[in-house]
Amino acid sequence: MFSKSGDIDITVDSDRCTRCGACEASCPSRILSWEADELQLSNPGRCIGCGHCVAVCADSALSHSELPAEKFVEIENPESLDREDVKKLFIERRSCRRFLDESVSRGQVDKLIDIARWAPTSTNSQNIRFMVFQGRDAVRELAVETSRYYLALQRQLANPIVRFGIGLKVGRKTVAAYRLRMPAIVEMFTRTLAGEDDRLFYNASSVMLLFSSGLPHLANAGCNLAAMEILLAAQSMDLGACFNGYALTALIRDRKMRERFDIPGGYTVGAVIAVGKPDGVFYRVPPRNKRRVIWRG
Repeated sequence: MFSKSGDIDITVDSDRCTRCGACEASCPSRILSWEADELQLSNPGRCIGCGHCVAVCADSALSHSELPAEKFVEIENPESLDREDVKKLFIERRSCRRFLDESVSRGQVDKLIDIARWAPTSTNSQNIRFMVFQGRDAVRELAVETSRYYLALQRQLANPIVRFGIGLKVGRKTVAAYRLRMPAIVEMFTRTLAGEDDRLFYNASSVMLLFSSGLPHLANAGCNLAAMEILLAAQSMDLGACFNGYALTALIRDRKMRERFDIPGGYTVGAVIAVGKPDGVFYRVPPRNKRRVIWRG
């Protein structure tokens, strides 16, 4: 989260501290320990800046030199969260594929991003970046580039030699699935390119792109966690949102497309989300598959 120069300092207000040991127990880097009634800090360079030590102290006795106390958000009542309301939000969230011809304001999108900042990241890296295509023209630009990618892919898959090479890279089953769906995909993106029917973003007024640095699988995981917070936050704000796999796949596989939209090298694109005013209301939740669980131990 911050530059690990090793110059951090964690101090204790002895008048407030009750020596409960919660700070030591909650530190993921194990750099805190109580010795002779004093809190010892070892290997400060290993601190990831998660702030657990300060956050877990019921007596506000700890201070972290890199995390000012005034920047912490106070939790008024840790036990007040209504679990049933949270469950209801999770279950009733639906992917929106019908948007009204109304724009979502930049302020509303900014609220979604502000919420997504709190999503967990590997070693508290907080390295997720956001790109917002705001307005129909900007969204259409992304739709056009995505459509061109799939129409080019259709031409490539028609060549058996190229198809074999792509199969070695992404797997034969993936290639077979694309070929099976390609007629529908070609029709969909041809209509999108012609401006006849936005079958990609469904006329959403905003599209959010999330990308992150670091190891690709961890970067992807961080983007997905932030994306889920955006989807849930949008639901709570009476906005419609839809995770878009077509644009995500195109951005992951097409280097020129990433360069076209100024995605820095070394960054993994992990999520693309369309956001807009929903056209319609859901009155029931469709059934889901039965749980498939492997219990060990």
